[in-house]
Amino acid sequence: MRFPLLLAFATIGCGVDSATANGELGRMTFTLVSDYYVDETELTESSIVTGHEQFFGVELTEDGQNDADTQADEIEYVVTPDDGVTISQSGPDRDAGNDDQDAEIAGNFDIKVRDPGEYQLEARLNGETFDRIQLTFDRPNELELTTFLRSPGEDDFRKHTGDGATVEAGTQLAWLPIPLDINGERLLGDIEAEMSASPENMVVEAVNVEHVNEDEVQTFFGAPSLYFINVGEVAITIGDTENPAVGVANFTVTELDF
Repeated sequence: MRFPLLLAFATIGCGVDSATANGELGRMTFTLVSDYYVDETELTESSIVTGHEQFFGVELTEDGQNDADTQADEIEYVVTPDDGVTISQSGPDRDAGNDDQDAEIAGNFDIKVRDPGEYQLEARLNGETFDRIQLTFDRPNELELTTFLRSPGEDDFRKHTGDGATVEAGTQLAWLPIPLDINGERLLGDIEAEMSASPENMVVEAVNVEHVNEDEVQTFFGAPSLYFINVGEVAITIGDTENPAVGVANFTVTELDF
């Protein structure tokens, strides 16, 4: 059984950590929010996942506000090298993940980079360099899986670390894949991933119910999860859809003890 699931589901600004850096000219602050704790909170010292679209929140520093005046919405970006790179302006309505409520949001953007390497992002205003920043992208080597389990009859999930756990049938599983580089260091960025189970008949996908009326049941897309339904051994594999990186968690499912 294979469930294609979009794991970049969290709203930007609701993450638990972030990496931030000012541009080289000190006019802009760039922020990438993460759903997991990052090894390095300085953006220019971190590596970002290749192959997936990443959202960057951008705010003007005090110098940037003075220099941009009223033209902040006219900032454009150029990436070098640009082969395998797509970038688009996101607008100011998405949360940049910065706690400074007085900062002026400008030039938020989404970027996807195909190949690992160093890239220069240049912000231009009226054809001139307004600010620039060096970004490093890397391809994940494996996925670290953080899993959460909710036993039958319980209200809350409990966090599980490490491989291998014994659960009762009817237990719900949620997970967060964390991309790691070849040295086991955490990479920054959202990823899309898919889940498979072996044997397939051990689990079923959970559906999020939003509302029920007399005519229908309304569902919504949220964080992916599943239920263990049969007794035995099962391996859950989470794979990056754009990179050859996977993570595996093994479970032993026992009969439900009423």
